[in-house]
Amino acid sequence: MDRDREEGNESSVYVYNGVGAVQAPDDVTHVRVGSSVTVIPESAFQEHRKLEVVELPEGLIEIRDYAFDGCRSLKRINIPSTVEEIGEQAFDYCVKLDGITLPEGLQRLGEEAFSSCESLQRINIPSNIERIERGVFLFCSSLSEVVLLEGLEAIGKDAFSGCKSLESVTLPSSLKVVGIESFEGCPRLNEIYIPDTIESIEDRAFKNCNLTNFLMPSLIGNDVDISIVGRNTSLVSLELPETVEQLLDYHDSTEEQTVLNVRNIAVPPACEIHIDLLKTGTDLGVAFPDRNIDRMIEALQQRFDDLPIHKICYYQSYNSNFTSDQLNNSTEIKISQRRSKINPTGKQQDCLGMTPLHILACSTKPTIEMFRLLIDKYPETLIMEDNWGEIPLMYVIWCNAPTGVVDLLVKSYKSLYPEYEFDWKDMLLTLAKRNTPLKNIQKLVQTQTSSFPEQSYDMQPIVTELSQETNLNQTGHCRRFTFIETFRYLLRISITNRLDSLDVKRFHIDLENSIKSLPDKAKNREEDTKAVFNRLTTYESIKEGTSVLELALWRQRLKIVGTRGQESVGMTSLTKSSAVSIVGQISSLEMYCLIYCPN
Repeated sequence: MDRDREEGNESSVYVYNGVGAVQAPDDVTHVRVGSSVTVIPESAFQEHRKLEVVELPEGLIEIRDYAFDGCRSLKRINIPSTVEEIGEQAFDYCVKLDGITLPEGLQRLGEEAFSSCESLQRINIPSNIERIERGVFLFCSSLSEVVLLEGLEAIGKDAFSGCKSLESVTLPSSLKVVGIESFEGCPRLNEIYIPDTIESIEDRAFKNCNLTNFLMPSLIGNDVDISIVGRNTSLVSLELPETVEQLLDYHDSTEEQTVLNVRNIAVPPACEIHIDLLKTGTDLGVAFPDRNIDRMIEALQQRFDDLPIHKICYYQSYNSNFTSDQLNNSTEIKISQRRSKINPTGKQQDCLGMTPLHILACSTKPTIEMFRLLIDKYPETLIMEDNWGEIPLMYVIWCNAPTGVVDLLVKSYKSLYPEYEFDWKDMLLTLAKRNTPLKNIQKLVQTQTSSFPEQSYDMQPIVTELSQETNLNQTGHCRRFTFIETFRYLLRISITNRLDSLDVKRFHIDLENSIKSLPDKAKNREEDTKAVFNRLTTYESIKEGTSVLELALWRQRLKIVGTRGQESVGMTSLTKSSAVSIVGQISSLEMYCLIYCPN
């Protein structure tokens, strides 16, 4: 028998020594693999749903296909440093496995090796892994941190699809291929570093993510499939190389068609665009009110004609050697050998109403030196509005520019345009409706409260409008609702000041519980949101009524003391809590009479 019982421990430990077939009982909770074992056989412990702990020995080389597939109670396992291969679906559906360290010597991860490990939070891919196979981390919904080391060359189909907690990824410079739907359905993925070395990004690789700006690598070819970034509702800027000849949507399904709902984009003059990418109802349609798609395409192809500084700011992301000195040279026009003047095109607006400062604010690779230069040369562009009515500050926050850049713009506004009034409500509504990452929205709110506190505004109408979202936008196109985390955050801060003024802990707890219980589905939010605001109003009335009642009772007590020379029994220990307990039983008329009417 390959089974024993640990002394002093009532739980059974199954010991596998590599002799014969694995015969672990169905209810085994603890497995120890003997020191002589080098291979764990295929399906060895598959569907042992009560298995919680596994001990593996140094010297183990291979964990074969399905070895621990469906071990739904497995919480921890240490992969020995000697393991070189983990087979297909080896740990598939180990839903409680929350942490695992892959050894440096690991050379292969089989398809769906850790698929549906719903509790797995962090993974570091060793440098010997050249390819992440299909679905290795598919539906790992708690996976929030992924480290990909140099040496990785390809990420396979669905490798990280459905990783709902993943927020940022840095792809190594050794990477060449990003496979079909490799990061599809990662709704919190809002930051991704794309190296210049990428040669292929396949269909729908980043579909249904939360990217705000995206740089299409120059090596991926002349035909670009826009479904790569399909249905990223927060996407505001798409940078395309000058070599692109066609913009296509390779997804054939009408239901899944990609719509190019961006603002900052330039199309090379000879580039052809799949016409459905520019359907009416997109943000680009707002920039071109006549909705004529042919004229829209022509304008985008000619966007930078006679606007050299705009062009430099858009394409500088493709030049790793680009410096602010080069940008500075473009802002000056030589009059003579010793004299020059400022190039006036730096403050002109292109067909989208954008200045070079707007474009730089949308860039995936901006530097603070470039911002300083443009603000110094063209300070008026700080308050110039594009065709959507936005100023550069909006885009540096939307596109998650470095904190130093945001601080620089804030300082510039305060020193150069101290009286400028920002439209905080419109900016906040735009970001929320486009499902911009919560941290970006928080940055906007914090910028107003910390740097422009005098420009306060009422948050309740914003929350009310967001609570009324429907399945279709005004043009009939389906859209995603504001993320519930964002909605809860905005609702919370919309009542903070009023709630704090009540200074009653019970009220705080009750309303916080109501906010936490708001449904994910937007169709149910309106009534629940109204209930929160109504409950707050009720609490304010109770607080006001309590104060009035206290005043009335104290007035009555003083009257008694004045007429009898002593305090009436029961009036000396009036407290706020006792007033609250009876205020609900006293009408406004009764309180009025108590205060103002004679005996």
